[in-house]
Amino acid sequence: MAHIYDYAIIGSGLTGLSIAAALSRETKNIALIEAADLPFGSNKKVNFPTGPMNNGLRFVPDSVLSEKALRFLGSLIDVNVAPEASEEAPVTYEGGNFKTFLGFGENPPAFYEEFSYFTSSKRLDLAVEPYQWTQMLFEKFTGTFMPRSYVTKFHQEGERVTHVTVNGSKTVHAQNFIFAGSVKDLALLLPEDAISVRARTKLAKNTYWTSLCLDICHAKPVTDSTAMHVLNGTTQDEIGPCVGKFHAPVEVEGAPLQASQWMTFIEQEVTEDSEVVGTALKKIKRQIKRAYPEALDNVKLERIFVTPIIAGNGDIKLSANMTMPELENLWIASATVHEQKNLVGALLQAEMVVASLGFKVEASEMPSVSDESESMTEAAL
Repeated sequence: MAHIYDYAIIGSGLTGLSIAAALSRETKNIALIEAADLPFGSNKKVNFPTGPMNNGLRFVPDSVLSEKALRFLGSLIDVNVAPEASEEAPVTYEGGNFKTFLGFGENPPAFYEEFSYFTSSKRLDLAVEPYQWTQMLFEKFTGTFMPRSYVTKFHQEGERVTHVTVNGSKTVHAQNFIFAGSVKDLALLLPEDAISVRARTKLAKNTYWTSLCLDICHAKPVTDSTAMHVLNGTTQDEIGPCVGKFHAPVEVEGAPLQASQWMTFIEQEVTEDSEVVGTALKKIKRQIKRAYPEALDNVKLERIFVTPIIAGNGDIKLSANMTMPELENLWIASATVHEQKNLVGALLQAEMVVASLGFKVEASEMPSVSDESESMTEAAL
């Protein structure tokens, strides 16, 4: 007889791991299903010449909802991840000078909502980085981790999902299913009766944005600016602006190096088009060089990657408790269905799903990252 899990969570990125850590306080009978070899999703550690850093540009604007999201995270890993807030206006480069970025006026990019997340003047200064969040959340997980397991179909009886097919042949049975993958995939995964043809088509055809990221290790310090940079040049084009920032210089083997991280957005359907990707990368580099003429001289390392479907919810209709209307035990935890963006949306969506499952995560007395919690953070590296 097949084993029946209490919960099967599909996807082990930030949202899936947050839910997994929360549920692990109540049961070990959890399956965490992940298509990749490792957990963490896009929030994984990258080893760079300047030291470990996030897998791409990361930022948390200072807001009431951001604080709520990070309190939820902190209650899961028992650390105050953002004890300080600061204010620094983003800058742009115009007419040979850096100026405060005031917006795009009447010509915002198509991905404005996703982009504007990074342009807040107020930010939360993170004491624990997002790549450490996912590592620490995974340490709190007590269930069964199933890497290299690609869910290919949900199966239902009546209004309940009974099991999923994994890798085309294996089955995983559970009482409750939590989907923390890309909502676009639901067009293929959901049973026929669970969603209308129109809704399925909309899920498949809607606009989804991926982030195109460029990490650079500069051979010498470029700037001491810690502001977010919004660079777009002097002409409007289909590629749109990029956003990025420089990290503090680090001395490595007697030589000062500086890392910078940049991001723009492209439509998911063209991410396989090398010409589109190449054009976008060239524009990012052109704008960096325009603002800092010597920045790309003798670059130590370039790292280019695409984070799949960072935005776009497919206009999926969910019940108030975050379940599919026709499937009472399938919760949708995909970060992009939340109205808040990026890291904040991912954590708030996880909190909503945990609450709708009937659990309340109590915040313990969370230390700052010093003394005891520093050792905890180092253990997660």
